[in-house]
Order: sequence, then C-alpha cells, then structure tokens
Amino acid sequence: MLGIGPRQWSDAWAGLKAIGPLMPGSVLFGLAFGALVRVAGIDPFTGSFASISVVAGASQIAIVEAIRTDAPAVIAVITALVINARFALYSAALAPVFAAFPRRWKLGLAHLMTDQAAVVSLQHADRYPDPVRRRWFIVGGALPFVAVWVAGSVAGIALGPVIPDAWQIGFIVPLMFLAVMVPGLRDAPGVTAVAVSVLVVVLAKDLPWGLNVLAGALAGIAVGSFVPARKPRGEVPDDGLAHDAGGGE
Repeated sequence: MLGIGPRQWSDAWAGLKAIGPLMPGSVLFGLAFGALVRVAGIDPFTGSFASISVVAGASQIAIVEAIRTDAPAVIAVITALVINARFALYSAALAPVFAAFPRRWKLGLAHLMTDQAAVVSLQHADRYPDPVRRRWFIVGGALPFVAVWVAGSVAGIALGPVIPDAWQIGFIVPLMFLAVMVPGLRDAPGVTAVAVSVLVVVLAKDLPWGLNVLAGALAGIAVGSFVPARKPRGEVPDDGLAHDAGGGE
C-alpha cells in the first residue's frame, strides 16, 4: 500500500501504539492553543499554519499570549527561544539515533520531533538496530502525534469563543509548562525544574506582557541546574584513578 511494505507498516504501527497514550494530551493542548488564538484576535489561518510550520505548542502559546498582552516583539521572541532551548538537548541525544538515516529523513523527522516523539524515539531506539525499521517506527509515532496536535489546534480555533476566558489565562499557561516538562520527570533536577517553573508562572501571573512565562522558564532552569542528579546504583564515582582495563571508555 502506497509503496510501503508490510514490515514498514508494522513498524510504523508499533510507533503509533507506543505514543498513543500521549495523544489525548496533544489534542487538549491543541484545543488550548486554538482557543487562545481566537481570543488574541489572530487570523485563524495564521494560527492554524503555525501549528503545522512551528510544531512547538509551548512557545506558540507563549508568543500568542505576548501578542494578546501587546508585549514588545523582543519579549515574545526571547520567551520562545528560552522555552525551545530544550530542543538543542533533544538534537544532541537523537543524533546517534538519526545518524544512519538519509538526509531527507533526517530533515523530515526533525520537523516532527515534539517532546513526546523525542522521548519515545529514544526509549525504543535500541529495539530497532536496523535504521530502516527504526525510522519507520519513529515516523509512525511522530507523524500521527503532530497530526492530532494540528487537528486539536484547528478545533480550538473553531470552538474558541465557547471556552471560558478564565481557562485561557489561568489554565493554559500552567498546562503549557506541565506538557513541556513531563518528559523530563525522571530525576531530581527535572522534578525541581517543573515545580519551580509552574509555581513562578502562577505566582507571577500579574506581570505585564506575559513575562511570568519567561520568568517561570528561567527560574526552573536556574534552580534545576543546582540540584544534583542521582547516580545510578553501583556507579563508582570518578576519582581520576580509572583506567582502561576491562574495556573502560
């Protein structure tokens, strides 16, 4: 079907099943973004196109909120850059996973790498040593996830006027941080960053121009960076005396 073999369809289906439990959250997040687009008075086509071309819901919401509050453009840009800085970490982590892919696959899949798709891709990469099978697994998870995000955004734009205004200010921004940070909830620094970010966003909600979003992102990064990560059990601290015997790196 469509020139794709049974094995590729099977691998893509496996990717879809792996990311499937996370899809309802993508739809809800899209609805939230679409609703905010309508409230901010942004052209519906522009808002819909942003979900396809940017594929970064957290920064999109931050930018729209900045526009809604008449913030200077520099505030909107800096906030989006800070929030999206995490994709540099994803890029470094995914580089070995994508290394054997043709360039067109690297570029296409990079555009589809949401937080959730990146995490699922990393979790299952070792199960697919064959790069052809691996890329079909990734596209099976990443593409449908983006599709439901776009569908949710379009629905939110259409239904925006019926969603209470209180949701768009008091609910969407904290949701944004939770949705972005959940994949990082694996260690003490991640948990700390989430807690601090959400707390600052809520407590600083009265700051002008949506600066509470920027403040929350920076505070979470700053505080989380000071929290030591827990070492895996059995790991021997590096005291500078390690040697190469036994295949050490």
